[in-house]
Amino acid sequence: MLIDMANSSVTSPTVDTARPPWSVRAESRLGAGRAATLVDLAIAIGCFALFTGPLLVGVVDRHGSLAAQAAFGLLAALPLVFRRRRPIEVLACITVVLVAAMLVGVQFTPFVSDAGLVFPIAVYTVAVQHGRAWSLSVSAVAAVVTAVGGAIALAVSPDIDQDAVQLVLAVPAWLIGDATRGRREFQRQVREQERRWEGERQQRRRVEEHLRLSREVHDIVSHGLSMIAVRSGIGRMVFDEQPEEARRALVTIEAASRDALTDLRGLLRDIRTTDPETVAPAPGLADLPALVARINDDGVVMATLTEEGLPRRYPPAVDLSGYRIVQEAVTNVVKHAPGAKVRVRLSHRPTELVLTVVDDGSRRPASSPVGAGLGLAGIRERAELLGGDAAAGPDPNGGFTVRARLPLA
Repeated sequence: MLIDMANSSVTSPTVDTARPPWSVRAESRLGAGRAATLVDLAIAIGCFALFTGPLLVGVVDRHGSLAAQAAFGLLAALPLVFRRRRPIEVLACITVVLVAAMLVGVQFTPFVSDAGLVFPIAVYTVAVQHGRAWSLSVSAVAAVVTAVGGAIALAVSPDIDQDAVQLVLAVPAWLIGDATRGRREFQRQVREQERRWEGERQQRRRVEEHLRLSREVHDIVSHGLSMIAVRSGIGRMVFDEQPEEARRALVTIEAASRDALTDLRGLLRDIRTTDPETVAPAPGLADLPALVARINDDGVVMATLTEEGLPRRYPPAVDLSGYRIVQEAVTNVVKHAPGAKVRVRLSHRPTELVLTVVDDGSRRPASSPVGAGLGLAGIRERAELLGGDAAAGPDPNGGFTVRARLPLA
């Protein structure tokens, strides 16, 4: 009875998770924090080896002793290990090292003003981890300080070239870092929005499933209980004068109660099961003749079934909803107009199925109280969920008509 109304042709993309990339495997083994520290350590070692190493091995000859060059190179590169945890402090430390090297006349890279990657990497990290205004201010101050330090160093030691290369390197580094921060923030917002949407979808699915089960329980139980209530009332009134009629009412009550229990147990079994092969087949339009015959056997109302147009194979949702709508409409007649004649008509149209249930009015007073109107509301809900509509109302001749339109699209 559980119907999957989604398009079965739509499949979810599959991801091969048998062997994830090496970076993912390494991060899962080391942990995100330890892996990031190892990456930063590798960056620091690389910066020292690439920019200070050539001076230490004698490939390039610059100002200052080897010990001073190694010390300043190490002091400039080592803070990068902590750049993710203390980005502003790291940028300040590197700035101080660069200015100090300029002022004492030590060049620890092959380039003017000790140009290298340590300063732009620090600026990039500040831009990634802090807001635009704050990171721009901090980076601008650091770049200006290095430029001013270079100007002072050039005045103190004119034989050592100086320029504002750190200021130039800071501009693209900050732009790239700010763009990276914006992209990460956008992705975080998208993921958060997707999580909210998924929570709302799950909540909506739970509500829809609750409503669907409510309709199923109502449609399954309502028909049988209505028949039991009507026939028990008739049996009580004719028990003394017409014992055969009373016996027939008891037979009807027994059959209706058994059918209701069977259907209810089937619904509960389908709710509990996780194997689609064990789910009981849902009733459909092909079961309407048997429903009409059973109603006629009960003897509360007399029903006829006619069809217009060429019958076809309908989608499962339309098939089940069509059956339930007819069942509920006839149940309403049993409850409110026992003794009436009911005409059920199926109109098979090219783009829709139209269901019409008409009764000619009650021939004897109903023995069951008027319901709460859940049956007609359920009919409208079933039709609207499929993009159709339903209408119900009295006829001028004293009867009642229920009409539902179910589109096939």
